Parts: sequence; structure tokens; C-alpha cells
Amino acid sequence: MSCFPDQCPYGRRLIFKKLMNQMNIKNIRTTILLLLLVLVCAPGFAQTKFSGFYAGMLAGSQNIFGGSNVEGIDVLAQKSGFVLEFPVGLRLQTLNKRLVLGLEFSVGMTDGDLLHKDETKPLTINYSNSFQRGFGGTAGWATGRRRNLLLFAYLNETKRKFEVDILDRHGRYSQKDKQGMLKYGLGLEFPLAGILHLRASAGLMRVDFGDRITNINVEDRGDVMAGLIFQF
Repeated sequence: MSCFPDQCPYGRRLIFKKLMNQMNIKNIRTTILLLLLVLVCAPGFAQTKFSGFYAGMLAGSQNIFGGSNVEGIDVLAQKSGFVLEFPVGLRLQTLNKRLVLGLEFSVGMTDGDLLHKDETKPLTINYSNSFQRGFGGTAGWATGRRRNLLLFAYLNETKRKFEVDILDRHGRYSQKDKQGMLKYGLGLEFPLAGILHLRASAGLMRVDFGDRITNINVEDRGDVMAGLIFQF
């Protein structure tokens, strides 16, 4: 005796299993989407959280300068250049969840190509840089009734390396410029939704050239950065 699959007991069991499998797949997908929604978009999820591990992406303008030694003078070139920075850090929120202390490491991609040209010498210097790294600390205060606005100060040492190509009356030759500068400034950070925070900062830097003679002062420009932080 023959029958259609939906009429036979065995056929009905197969159809039932297929329906259950489809429902399970849909439930799994729905569960994953709900978890992502809770983690990223749930309102108030991180309104008082500035504690623990975090990572982010910042973009903005930074004071970029390169140096070279030409006939005993530290010849510098400078500009305010674009920087894309990726910070990672660890923070502790204490003292009634008001005081926030942290350590931060960052790497960044820079628009660090510079040019110095003096027709009277003649002298042409090309400086090339595309990477920087930094390490330092932050100290802040979580304000507001919900403690969801962090006002902070930062202090870090940033390092860059430049490849320098020089053309003067002696001919063409190359040098390397390794830099370490102290950066400091102020910033603010607040949660947008879930683990997603918005950060903005502005600051200056300090460079020690010792007793070397320089052609310009490079401490007269500041850094302005803004971007997103993921607080885990």
C-alpha cells in the first residue's frame, strides 16, 4: 500500500523533524541577534561603566615634526598631520565609582611625510614617517548623577621613527630620526549605547632637545583627537 509522505506516519515524522530543525535554526539566529542587540544597543547598559579592558579607534590632527643633523644644526620640519590611532587599555573605577585610573597603550598610522627646502643653501630634506606608538596613563572623574560623563587627563610618551633623505652641497645622504616626546592633555568620554563610548581629547607636547640648536620651535601646535571606545 502506498501513500503520500504527509499521509504516512513515517512521512509525517520526517516533515515534523524538518520543521523542528528549521525552527531551531531560526531560534538560534534570533538568539544571536538579540544578544548582539543587548550588548551594543541596550540603553543604560554601560552608563556607569568606565572600568575594565577597553579598545578603540580615534582620528584627528597631531603635531608631527621630523629632525635631521645638518652641519651641527638640528633642522626640523613640522606640520599638523592626520593620525589614525588605536588605543587599548585597562581602567579601574573606584571611590564610589567616581575616580577612574588607567593605563593605555596605542599604535597609530600617521600622515608623516615632511619637506624642508632652503634655496639659499641649497638644501632639501625629505622626512618620511607612517607609524607611531605610545604608552601612558589616565586619571579622571566620573561626573553626573549616573556617573556617565568621564572627564580625564592623560600623560603619555609617544615614539616615532623617520627616514630622512638629505640633498645639500655635499651630495645626497640619509639619516634616521628616532623621537620620544611627552604628551599631555584633557579629554571627555561618555557612553552612547551599550559598550560603545564616544571620546574626544585635546593636548600639547613637551620635547627636550638639550643644548642642540634648532631652526624652529615645534612645541607650538596641539593635538585634537576624537573617536569610539569599546568598554568591555
